[in-house]
Amino acid sequence: FRRTLMYLRTEVLFYKVLLPDLKERGFCATPDILLADFDLNGLIDEDEKATDQSKPEPENWIAEGKGGHIIMEAIDNPYYQDSPIALDQAKETLSAVAGLHAAAWEDKELLIKADKWLSRGSYHLKTRNVKELAGMEQSWEHFRSNFGESDPALFDRCSDIGKRIKNLAEYISDEVSPGPTDRYATLSHGDFKAMNCFLPRESTDRGVILVDFASTGVGLGMSDVAMHIHHAIKAEDLANGGEEVLLNHYLDQLNTQLGPDKAYPKDVALRHYRLACADYFRFLLGRFWKSASPETFEKRKDSKNTVLMNRNLESALAFLDRVEKHVTEIEKERAACLA
Repeated sequence: FRRTLMYLRTEVLFYKVLLPDLKERGFCATPDILLADFDLNGLIDEDEKATDQSKPEPENWIAEGKGGHIIMEAIDNPYYQDSPIALDQAKETLSAVAGLHAAAWEDKELLIKADKWLSRGSYHLKTRNVKELAGMEQSWEHFRSNFGESDPALFDRCSDIGKRIKNLAEYISDEVSPGPTDRYATLSHGDFKAMNCFLPRESTDRGVILVDFASTGVGLGMSDVAMHIHHAIKAEDLANGGEEVLLNHYLDQLNTQLGPDKAYPKDVALRHYRLACADYFRFLLGRFWKSASPETFEKRKDSKNTVLMNRNLESALAFLDRVEKHVTEIEKERAACLA
């Protein structure tokens, strides 16, 4: 219940407090907001952090007369939503989120404000139930028992991936969680799946429209990119260079919008991407794969709002293969830091 309240508060405050500043900086890829407000007095404290896991659920709460509202422009034709999306569509969505990232890039004043009022991403370690991390090994063994025969060599290589990602979770989370005054910090959408993007059916100056800023906060742009690429795009499209095409497109769009005085170096960006992919895998394993089976994949196969790796085996295996390689690199990096 507390998490739901925080989602409500974060989205309203994004529209009320942050969006006007972002518009001044050139970001307009949202619906027009007519009214946004909330009253959660007595349910959560005004200065309560969404990422503060020590806060208990509200007790003896009375919700009558409490809540919030957002009245926004209706988005319909010529716009549509879909998932999965093709590479050309993904270029459009990544261009839109690059605009968000560029508008807030290393903007200390704006990001300090965001750090005070907003949250962290929907899959950020500090917003998740602690039981997910505690159960990593069991979640992996469950998934392996249900799907291991589909690719024995891959599952042998990943035999202890649950333990490995659990051991790395805090390190990875720290590395993908910049403070508001840190280098490369920006606003991360936080739940950047394809169904949170309205795509134009025809070419338009307005471009893609982004919605659902309930998990927005200070972070890395690559946390959005890593989630989006794997949530929304088929494994066959990412293979044979497709993933690299999208990463290069995002970086080109971002660096163009940043201008000559700021930059996101490719080597730094790709390191962040590897970390963000591993971070997203930790969430996927702890939240969804702990109960996944061929039957649940079949049941969800046409669910556009469900991450592909929890409804399409080819996508799940391709992601597992990619993440295991990233985890190996991160383990070497961490060992070098500790040496």
